[in-house]
Formats: sequence, C-alpha cells, structure tokens
Amino acid sequence: MSKRPTEAWRSAALFEDGMGQIVVARFKGSGETEAGVFLLDTYCLGVKNAFFVRVSAHEYETRILGQMFPEGDQLAMTPSCARKLVEDGIAYARRAGIEPHSDYKKAARVFGGIDAAACGESFTFGRDGKPFYVQGPHDSPDYVAHVFRMLRAKLGLTGFHYMVTVGAADEIGPEFADDDLE
Repeated sequence: MSKRPTEAWRSAALFEDGMGQIVVARFKGSGETEAGVFLLDTYCLGVKNAFFVRVSAHEYETRILGQMFPEGDQLAMTPSCARKLVEDGIAYARRAGIEPHSDYKKAARVFGGIDAAACGESFTFGRDGKPFYVQGPHDSPDYVAHVFRMLRAKLGLTGFHYMVTVGAADEIGPEFADDDLE
C-alpha cells in the first residue's frame, strides 16, 4: 500500500467570510497522519489560532476534516499554496502589528519541505483596501483593546476598519465610540 501524498484544504468561503480553516496533512507509512490546522483571518489578524496533531488516518478524516469542514465546505489546495496563503496572512497581519497565534510554530512543522515559492497564486487580504477587524465570539474586551492598540500604533486612527460589540467599545477608547459598532 503506497503512502498517501501530502494534502491541503481550505474553507471554501475563506475570502468572502474573512475567516476560515487551512489544514495541511502528511500521511506517514505507519498509518499516522500529522496535521497542521490554522484558523486564518484574511481581513486582519492572520493566524488567529493554530494547532498540530498526530492522529490515525480515520481520526484525521472524521475528527479533523469532519469538524473543520462540517458541511463539506472545503476546497483542495496544493500544499505549496496552503503554506503561501498562511505565510502571506501572517505577513499582512504583521504589517498591522499583529503576531500569529502562539502555537503557530508548532503547527507550521507540517510545512517542512513544502516550498511556498512553488505556488503561482496571489492572495488578497483586508477588506476594501484596509485591515478589517471583526470581533470574534470568544474575543474578550481585553483582547479587543490589545488589537486596537496594535492597529492604532501601526496604522493610525483611520488606517483600518472594525466591527465590535457594544460592550467592547468601552475598552477601545472614546475616539471610536460611534464607529461601526454592532
């Protein structure tokens, strides 16, 4: 039985929704699968979350792909384009002062030997030409304030767009009091 080649998937609506999953998986001859999973915010934050797992091929199919793409809402990508997409997202976020999730380096070990330069695709980040921060359901007011401090320091008061809940507005400062609140 031959070993399955490395594969990569992304959320089909990644660029429309501004948020989605990238999964890159390597299949070992032992029947194990190593997968790097990245929650990518294409509008602003780059790699918002990441993890690395080593599981059986069955667990990869059911637990990883089945949970990351519950409705089969996935598009196949070449591994080189998946790596380029993730790394370009990180570069975009860094220009806005945002670093990738602390587990990014662990998850990125799945990229070993994959050449991002082999990908001929280009990816567009942001929304309407600027970073667009959308407060996630688990983003605390402290995290929202942190993101705003980073964005303001790098981009100024008008260099980005955002959408936050009303409760988070108290944490980000009076200069944003009436802008784009949900």
